[in-house]
Amino acid sequence: MLNFFKKIKFTSIIFNILCVIFGISLIFFPETTKFTIILLFGLGLVLCGIIEIVNYFIYGYEQLGFWIGCIDILFGIIIAISSNVLTNISVFAFVIGSLFIFASLNKMQKSFNYRRLGAKNWWFDTIFAFIILILGILVIANPFESERIFNIFLGIAIIFNSVMEIFTSIKVTNRLKKNKHNIKDLVKKETVIDLDEDDYTIEK
Repeated sequence: MLNFFKKIKFTSIIFNILCVIFGISLIFFPETTKFTIILLFGLGLVLCGIIEIVNYFIYGYEQLGFWIGCIDILFGIIIAISSNVLTNISVFAFVIGSLFIFASLNKMQKSFNYRRLGAKNWWFDTIFAFIILILGILVIANPFESERIFNIFLGIAIIFNSVMEIFTSIKVTNRLKKNKHNIKDLVKKETVIDLDEDDYTIEK
């Protein structure tokens, strides 16, 4: 289980490092960055669709794999063709702001789950989620008069979110590692107690 979370942490860290680079690029090269990201996203969807279809014909484990692959390819082509439209500041702000809001609600739910499990620092994730929620609303509302200022704000918001996600991933993994060691120590103690009781019974 811990190895599984290590893989998730590694993937999450790599993804968020790329997001940090994206945020920095957005500050200095806004138009080129937006166009490149949208184009890559569209091509990525096409690639995912092709993989879905290939997996469907080779393995056939996903009943709707063929149709899901076709839909991914269709949306990927539409996004790639419409990249010039999607780079419009209002459309781009709505997409990024919506992703921020969705991420904040997801993180808020996780923080409440941590609270029910008795985690001490669950409130940290809740505060982080509220900050991301506010940033998402500000991005969609776009109260800035200058597009340049908005691009800088958006880049900083993406960098902040990505850095905090990296910190959270490391924190969760360390927490799991600590719990694993505690469970091992507890099992060892119980095993020693059981052996002592058995030895006592045999001698008696």
